Amino acid sequence: MSFMLRDQPVADAFVMLTAPLATEALHQTEQLSDTNAHGLRALCTTLRRLRAIWWAFEPLLDEREARVVRKRFKRIADIAREPHDLEAACGLLSRARKTGSRVAPVMRTISKERRDASMSSCDAIRNAGIDVMLRRALADARRSLEARVVNQTLEEFARARVSLAGDALRKKEKRAVKMKRMDVKALRSIEEAATRFQCMIEVFSPVLERGHRHTMENLCAAQAALGQLDSVIASEAVVRRVAARSTDKDAVQEAVRWLNKEKKVESQAAVKVLRAMAA
Repeated sequence: MSFMLRDQPVADAFVMLTAPLATEALHQTEQLSDTNAHGLRALCTTLRRLRAIWWAFEPLLDEREARVVRKRFKRIADIAREPHDLEAACGLLSRARKTGSRVAPVMRTISKERRDASMSSCDAIRNAGIDVMLRRALADARRSLEARVVNQTLEEFARARVSLAGDALRKKEKRAVKMKRMDVKALRSIEEAATRFQCMIEVFSPVLERGHRHTMENLCAAQAALGQLDSVIASEAVVRRVAARSTDKDAVQEAVRWLNKEKKVESQAAVKVLRAMAA
């Protein structure tokens, strides 16, 4: 793969990188099962990688079309992720319950929704026309790439884009660690930049020089800490969403209070990891 990609025109390399993922996304969609949460998570991962490729090649694509495609991938990934968010909310609230927090009524409401969530997500994804969307997105992207004169090899292009993603992450990290009080918004911005950088390295790994192992280790450490924070934030969003269907408003407020405390704990843990990396 590495040898084949290095000498390919950028348009052909784009197809070689995206076609297997597009095929995988279609296969995963066809194999979706209401009882198989793993299939939904796998589809999320594939769509994340496709989004990364469209961002990577954005300078050579129609910018507006590329953004629309990425938003569509994200919308479907969000649908696929919903059962996971409900599961995570139940897991966190079960911890709250063990500490004496009165959140059982909220847990029951979320559990009812969780039972139907996989079926709803699978139905919505099957009806989203992913096959048509992917084929159109690939065809439009290839036309844009073939219409441009690109004087870089794929290896040079990849190096430049990975470097840009890495610089963007480092700038956000440096800005954040200098803050006296790092807020959740800044941390989530770093998580987004870290995810993008990690995806860039993964996407272009066939043509990149080796030497990103240490970088990936740091990214994984940061992603683990930021991922814990993201789970708490997503769980709070779940609780607020189901609040209207809960008959016990006091339990909802108790759950939100407990999750806010957890959010502070996870924020502090994430800041500690980021400051250690920047030291």
